[in-house]
Amino acid sequence: MHISSKLPIASPLFVRTIPPSPHKINIKKPISPLKLYRPHSQSSFKFPSAAASIIQPDDRTSPPIQLPADLQPELVPKHVAIIMDGHRRWAKNRGLSVQHGYTTGSQKLKQLLLQCRRLGISVLTVFAFSTENWNRPKVEVDLLMSNYEDFIQSFVLEQIMGHGLRFSVIGDKSRLSQSLQSTVAASEELAKANRGLHFIMALSYSGRQDIVEASKKIANDAEQGKLRSTEISESMFEQQLSTNVTNLPNPDLLIRTSGELRVSNFMPWQLAYAEFYFAAGKMFPEFDDDDFIDALRSFQQRQRRYGGK
Repeated sequence: MHISSKLPIASPLFVRTIPPSPHKINIKKPISPLKLYRPHSQSSFKFPSAAASIIQPDDRTSPPIQLPADLQPELVPKHVAIIMDGHRRWAKNRGLSVQHGYTTGSQKLKQLLLQCRRLGISVLTVFAFSTENWNRPKVEVDLLMSNYEDFIQSFVLEQIMGHGLRFSVIGDKSRLSQSLQSTVAASEELAKANRGLHFIMALSYSGRQDIVEASKKIANDAEQGKLRSTEISESMFEQQLSTNVTNLPNPDLLIRTSGELRVSNFMPWQLAYAEFYFAAGKMFPEFDDDDFIDALRSFQQRQRRYGGK
């Protein structure tokens, strides 16, 4: 089977609704990653005022659900989590730059968000950058962070303002650049009253560290006499995890691309009863709508017993 190395052609929907990124990249010409990265602190980008974010959620957050005939609406997962893996390998296999892999992956993520809205999924969490990823070359890290900042400032903001998207970032935000921290904080503030699809990005995220930080909070309350050990429960612990930004913190379905068969320190507590789907041989930049539907079909064939009969 021949797989094209070209970027997917945007549908008319993308042409009409997605404003151009303030940092346009010409991928037809080879670009040095060092020249590509431009600190956003020098950007003139400005977020809309808080007043401009007030929308009528009921008018924009509930598009008609569009399911394939063989999928049952009542069995659609409410929370889907995705480990977006394989950008570099996809690019390398095609003789393309790492930049090209990440740019193509961003286009796939846009398509995925729109598809989740159409299918009636409530929460989408993506593993965008792990704490371990900070060990990659600085040039690549800067490239990836610049790519995410552009993604949030353009597509995510458009979805927040026009379609009631809820948006959160979990992870150690203190390690992000001041510019990216500001972009995230402003976007979260604009989206906090929205009631549409909740899009959660795990950036500089470690599942184990999330558990450690939750444990510290509970231990601190106990030391101050605010809490007795007999009062500690799973639900209380869960409220201290970073995923408390949503009322559906535990994914029903985890999808991982690239063929790797592990969770890589992603939401170990929250995935306790999730169904896993490994997209063998599919790197994230080539993961398309049909692949996502295949994952949902697999999910709907599972018997979810939660330890019971």
